[in-house]
Amino acid sequence: MPSIGPWFVFAVVASILWGLNYVLTERLLKTVSTATVLLAAALGGLVVAVTMGVVGGGFRRDLALLAAGGREAWWLAASVAVYLTANLCILASVRGSNATLAAVVETTYPLFTMVFAWVLFRETQATPGTFAGALLIIAGVACVLLGR
Repeated sequence: MPSIGPWFVFAVVASILWGLNYVLTERLLKTVSTATVLLAAALGGLVVAVTMGVVGGGFRRDLALLAAGGREAWWLAASVAVYLTANLCILASVRGSNATLAAVVETTYPLFTMVFAWVLFRETQATPGTFAGALLIIAGVACVLLGR
């Protein structure tokens, strides 16, 4: 198990920023189309990715690896398809409910992370503590849905 260190700080900052993102996105979706929100996020991601690839110099190596036609190309294509579909789904969820409700239900994704880590790679990333946390996540979502 990794010790608490920089990874934990990054995870907490990401959580804070995702919370802010949900609220800003909900506000935007009241007047702006889902397509515009998705395009703006994609363009922002493109700028960051190109900057990182150019500064870090990883593009040439990565392109050679992907061109070799190994599993990485398939995993990348699958990852992009899943990422885009997940973003479309969460935008539809925020539009159809509200940022808080959509975010609370989406917090069930660690359960699916554990399942897919096992199904796809036979990796056991779960401990008794993560199982307890998973039960609390399910209980939390149930409380939110039943309390509506």
